[in-house]
Amino acid sequence: MSVYQVEDSTDRRHHLVYESPKPSVAIVGAGFAGTWLEIYILDKAQRDFVLYEIESHDVRKNGGIAYGECGPDHQVNLSPERQFGPADDDQDYINWLNSTDRGLWPEPFRSHIADAVVGAGSGEYPRGLFRMYSAERLQQAKDRAAARGINIEYVQIMAEASSIEETPDGRTTINLSSMINTCGNPLHVMMEDNGNDNKVVTDIWIIATGHGPPMVPPFMRNIQESDRVALDPWCPKVAKRMSERDQSESIFYVGTGMTTYDLIMMDETRGHTGSAVMASRHADLHHVYQEGQTFPVVDVETPEAFFKARTKDELLYGKDGEFEGAVSVFLRVTAPKESGEEGLTSEQVLLNWQKFIPELIKNLPDHDLRELYKEKTPLNTRNIGIAPKVGEALDRAFARGLEMWATNIHDMEERPDGIYVDLTRTDVTPPQRQILHFDRVYSGLGMANDFNYIKQVSPLWFDIIETNGFTEPHRFGGVKVADGGRFPWAKHGFTVGMPMTGTRVERGFGPTIAGAVVSIRTDFEEISNAVVGQLKEI
Repeated sequence: MSVYQVEDSTDRRHHLVYESPKPSVAIVGAGFAGTWLEIYILDKAQRDFVLYEIESHDVRKNGGIAYGECGPDHQVNLSPERQFGPADDDQDYINWLNSTDRGLWPEPFRSHIADAVVGAGSGEYPRGLFRMYSAERLQQAKDRAAARGINIEYVQIMAEASSIEETPDGRTTINLSSMINTCGNPLHVMMEDNGNDNKVVTDIWIIATGHGPPMVPPFMRNIQESDRVALDPWCPKVAKRMSERDQSESIFYVGTGMTTYDLIMMDETRGHTGSAVMASRHADLHHVYQEGQTFPVVDVETPEAFFKARTKDELLYGKDGEFEGAVSVFLRVTAPKESGEEGLTSEQVLLNWQKFIPELIKNLPDHDLRELYKEKTPLNTRNIGIAPKVGEALDRAFARGLEMWATNIHDMEERPDGIYVDLTRTDVTPPQRQILHFDRVYSGLGMANDFNYIKQVSPLWFDIIETNGFTEPHRFGGVKVADGGRFPWAKHGFTVGMPMTGTRVERGFGPTIAGAVVSIRTDFEEISNAVVGQLKEI
């Protein structure tokens, strides 16, 4: 591999080009998805090659936003049996948690856990441990490849990939630029040789950039720059501001999902004593696992509606005289055994039913499908394996006075004394429209995965979708990809991670029952096979 300078004749600037005569693979994004895909590729590799590891934020390496860019006191929110990397060992992460040096764990976890055994349904340990686990497994994969006699040259590049160009000679140029941090500001420290206008020339390219920027609902657009507002709780600057505020202030949480749970748990560790409200359209709470709860695979009745329904209502409620709806089947098979029914868990039912989603997609209109994934239905019941400790934290928060409302939020305005929220409460009769004052507003809506939006704020994805036309946004979120994670109109390009959400839905992985750490293992397997296959042909 050589790094050489080229001179721009127009202004005499020198730029660096990373290029090798050996076969090469470039992975853009070294978070959770990029790290584990690399592990799978290394374990399948059959020849020598150069591997470019491109990451714009050092803190995200091996863990991404969720597991890397978090504070040491940030508690995990998923049960550990749902978090593991190898496709064939669902105990791998649990075993690692029980064998790793807990002296390295931050407080308060080190004292709380001590020598306790972590098992299925556990959840009181630092979120950032998954980054340590992934980094250790990556090094072990590198060692295994070396032991097999595979000579891989690893080139770490800290920069932002800004555009992609497949050239007629079969190689691909990845243009690099200076980095931005999670708050959208240029980083003040960067590797001197990885700035604007440098390039990587590679044979195979993989985009593993994960989620987009935080979602900004219309009613928050006018106040998104306010110091009283937190759109991106992962941003270090925002987290610092949240920690340093007056803990007796009132807080309005937008959303009642897992990101809001994270915020509430963090506020508990900060000693928050002020009033708090969390609100969403439906005020649904995600299902929280009980201690040690597991879900063995069982046979589940399949509703005829999965094959015969042609509208959302027919799917849910059936068609008189012809077939039963999915809701009645769902309620019957999950009814308690004491009532003479099967007593199955929602998770057991959904994991069986998800394989019929591709059939639904063929039969139902796009509008109906989108509504099914927005609402609480048998396809989206908020059952995603939340750790019991999260439920305990929420119980404590409710005991301290946390309220949960169902609302339609119309607008927000910043005034000298705080944020004024114009909303209609729909959980009271009759519904009441009010303008309420809060000291702080925190968004728990998470990161955006709407690529019609992301391509506006990400030069790389704009280039992939608009300039080069390698793919296009998917109607269910994410982007369209072909088999094996390939960009449909690229010769040598792949993508992995949350950008593939839409295709996962089409393959039968519902978005809330098979999240990033679960169904993505299928992506790792398929994409690594495709990449290694292409390497053999070079």
